Amino acid sequence: MKNIQTPQLTLCYQDFGSPKDPCVLLIGGLGTSMTRWTVPFCQQLAQRGFYVIRYDHRDTGCSTFTTPAITDPGELMTALQKGKMEPPFYSLYDLAQDAIQLLDHLHIEKAHLMGRSMGGIVAQILGSQHKERVLSLVIIMSTSLNPTLPQTEAAVMQQMMSPLPSYSTAKADHLAARLAFIQRISSTDVPFNAEEEKELIEEDFNRNPKPNQTLLHVAAVGFTPYNPAITAGIQCPVLVMHGTIDPIFPPAHGLDLHAAIPHSKLMLVENMGHDLHADRYALLLDAFSQNQG
Repeated sequence: MKNIQTPQLTLCYQDFGSPKDPCVLLIGGLGTSMTRWTVPFCQQLAQRGFYVIRYDHRDTGCSTFTTPAITDPGELMTALQKGKMEPPFYSLYDLAQDAIQLLDHLHIEKAHLMGRSMGGIVAQILGSQHKERVLSLVIIMSTSLNPTLPQTEAAVMQQMMSPLPSYSTAKADHLAARLAFIQRISSTDVPFNAEEEKELIEEDFNRNPKPNQTLLHVAAVGFTPYNPAITAGIQCPVLVMHGTIDPIFPPAHGLDLHAAIPHSKLMLVENMGHDLHADRYALLLDAFSQNQG
């Protein structure tokens, strides 16, 4: 793991492969650190001839954590209803700028971007507002933020927002709650690997015992207004990968992205939930290879 220091924050990242190869920047989802882009996935991508970078968003992993922390959903809702973004809150445009600063630090002029969930929205912003830096986009299980689309299932949202038992003092209960949520949103046609999921959760806490500040990422999405000019302004090759049973962003979100982004390609995957299972790595990487500009 390596760090870069910007005037505002520290970003932790890890790279795979040779810097001489074309770069693929992996942009993570809401409240998750770089570990969700698993080492086998990164290695498989590097073996195909790419320089792969995964990183921790601010408020996750080993990157800078905002202070004061936001731990009360009520405080979050009050801030969103107020409608004025003030510290400690930020938007997805700020997370997009973090990605640009990481590329600048590494002297990478252009990169392919893969964004999952919230990271897919960040990727759209980059593809639209920083065209000169983006070779292609892969947008996985994400959304344009179009408010007319079906929303996250209420039970899933409640489960996602509910406070978790402490990992430090009630590890078994914490793991059980996390695994229940992960399985709830996962694909149904591939085996759920509970042990692998436990290892990823434990790896996160071994890297940094502080829990990721998920509510600040929820706020970042909330403070990012829907803007159809973002999708309309993307000119690079785009692959949209979405599942037919995604309970967080129902499949209409993938269809909407495909319709809104000029010349994009859609890969609608049967029985895929809000996850990127190892059994689908080859499917995604093959499609990515075929979609490069």
